[in-house]
Amino acid sequence: MSQIIVTAQVNDIEEWLKFKTEMVPAMSSVASDGASYVAMDGSNKVASTWDVPDMEAFQAAQGSFSQELAAAAKRAGMIPSTIVVYIKK
Repeated sequence: MSQIIVTAQVNDIEEWLKFKTEMVPAMSSVASDGASYVAMDGSNKVASTWDVPDMEAFQAAQGSFSQELAAAAKRAGMIPSTIVVYIKK
């Protein structure tokens, strides 16, 4: 199983934290959530850790959000162009 860290910028930290409660069940078929993190400097940078049994399935899910999940991501203020994934080797 791979362990990954996903970092992103968001418009509003509190809205993103609320979104995480929607994201975890939606992603449960391809990943399990470890934890959520916010930047100590007060910026809008966030991160989350995930345990991923199948990276191909995870990447496919990330590339094709359902309409509901895409709408929730937009409500949460996620900025897609800033998302970066790190994988534990």
